[in-house]
Amino acid sequence: MSRQFVSCSSIIDQTTSPFVIYHQQLGCFHSDWHQHSWGQLIYAEKGCVHLTCVGKTILLPGWYGAWIPADTYHEIWSDSVHLHMRAICFPVSPVNKSLNDQLSVFPVSALLREMIRYTEKWSQSDQEELPVHTFLQAIQNLLPDEIKKAIPVCLPSTRHEKLAQVIDYIQLHLSEKVNIQQIARHFGLSVRTLTRLFTQQLGTSFSSFCKIARIMKALELIETGHDNVSQLADLVGYESLSTFSNNFLEICGNRPLQFIQEKRR
Repeated sequence: MSRQFVSCSSIIDQTTSPFVIYHQQLGCFHSDWHQHSWGQLIYAEKGCVHLTCVGKTILLPGWYGAWIPADTYHEIWSDSVHLHMRAICFPVSPVNKSLNDQLSVFPVSALLREMIRYTEKWSQSDQEELPVHTFLQAIQNLLPDEIKKAIPVCLPSTRHEKLAQVIDYIQLHLSEKVNIQQIARHFGLSVRTLTRLFTQQLGTSFSSFCKIARIMKALELIETGHDNVSQLADLVGYESLSTFSNNFLEICGNRPLQFIQEKRR
């Protein structure tokens, strides 16, 4: 299914309010590259959202939130047909300086989830009233504690032509039992050279990159209805179920079965 285009720049340019509130059943979409002087909270329901910014590719699973610092140049896209996007932009505040420079993805608590949903009543109305600002400020005040639960669903990217090809290849073959020797041979590189490229260009090792990429893929598969943990492990290239479970726990804070059960509830 093709993605509809959403111009985030035009939405932001049309508002004069200190806050921007956006709720929309978007489904598959892609935004323009844009940035804004607000800090932005994004919350995804019924699907995954991908955020791309300079040097990073980030996954926002359904029922998770993301904090995007002010002046972060980024684009957003999704291939989830039932995706419901909710977003609130906050003016930069010296009181919450810790929010201004940390791009984070985190599980949203039940309290914050209901508060975000409640703001939908103001998405198409006047937001200048004091009670509205007080409520939105209360949400902003909750964010530092929410962000402490952040999970590392973020992959570094590069403009290095050869390494970019390697990354694309890895993403397309996550279900296979690929290793650095096979990939180096496929691209006509030595293992030593490929290891050095990952360290110098991406700031991570080949194995760490693959581990995060596989868990991010598993999260996407869970969003599309895959709930058999053994099948998930196989679909993202794990020979050992215990290794998959341990890696999932390390990155997401829950084991895969617990994560799936929490989402069901």
